[in-house]
Amino acid sequence: MKTAKIKILFITNDLIPGGVQRLVVDFANSLNKHKFDISIAVLCERPENKFNQSRVLPHIEISNFGFKRFWDITAWYRLYRHIKTYKFDIVFTQLFMSDLFGRTAAFFARTPVIITEIQNLIPSLPKRYIFTDKVLKFITTACISPTDAISDYAKNMIGFSENKIFLIPTNAVDESRFNIPINKETIRGSIGIPKNSRVIITVGRLVEQKGQIFLIRAIPEIIAKKPNSYFVIVGSGALESDLKKEVRRLNIESHIRFLGTRNDIPELLKASDMFVFPSVWEGQGVVLFEAIFSRLPIVASRVGGIPDIIIDEETGLLVRPGDSRELANAIIRVLENSGLSDKLSHEAFKRFGNRTLKNSVKIVENIFDKLLKEY
Repeated sequence: MKTAKIKILFITNDLIPGGVQRLVVDFANSLNKHKFDISIAVLCERPENKFNQSRVLPHIEISNFGFKRFWDITAWYRLYRHIKTYKFDIVFTQLFMSDLFGRTAAFFARTPVIITEIQNLIPSLPKRYIFTDKVLKFITTACISPTDAISDYAKNMIGFSENKIFLIPTNAVDESRFNIPINKETIRGSIGIPKNSRVIITVGRLVEQKGQIFLIRAIPEIIAKKPNSYFVIVGSGALESDLKKEVRRLNIESHIRFLGTRNDIPELLKASDMFVFPSVWEGQGVVLFEAIFSRLPIVASRVGGIPDIIIDEETGLLVRPGDSRELANAIIRVLENSGLSDKLSHEAFKRFGNRTLKNSVKIVENIFDKLLKEY
């Protein structure tokens, strides 16, 4: 007798360019389609949604609920009716808006398994958000955490019991995208990088969290010692004009390339010499592993779950968040010491080269089975 598929609904705020949104699509695409009936619910309609929505495979249903504002009760009711009508076995939410409206809608629709994943550690998170999460934990079956730091937060700050917290490496890489040959000089030439240059890249939304301003302020000191250094900033966001204004103020336009949102990040990473992750706060970030799979030495901020992966002087260099001088010194060290550069990139891949999407999806599928059996 044929067994019915397990119905899973991923709920996300949107599908704009971003690490969380990319992971939602990656996991939805990678789950066993013969075992799982997979759907994605998108709360907010935004023009940028097409960036990740275009990557969703044809067998996955996408539903848009058109929240016009945060407290859109009509849209919440449509979401609740959708979950109740389709009788999903599992609802999986990430990010605060989806966590709040997705978990409550799933609870009232009597969904058997409700899962949340905490992806970020925000020092300035308003107390009302923390209080909301503390309440929502009572209707949550499981909390997925990608890092030890987030597991500690889920237990000690939110109050999840240990048996509800699952430490799973969901920040994972589709390794097939990084096993393709590239021509470095062709890629560099396409973005106006001179030959025989050293290329330092950072990838992330242009928002306060990602700390690109501190990298920009480090650049004058770096190019004073290493004038053949060029910096590639990939991403778009609200701070773009402010960041470019700071670049003009420092008179370093010739050494920076703002590329905006791109869908060729693996190629850009593989064509670079170093990855810098200057975040002010961070859960961990999937792009960190993409840099590891690109065999790049990494300089990153000592925040959130980053030190779980970047062990100072072993798998990368760590600096204080917001310290442009320390960031500049670390970048110069790697540029000046090829032995250090090779050691950091080699050791990082040696330790975390198994952080593949394929491996992580297997773990997640097993967790789904376990939770449903316990229901």
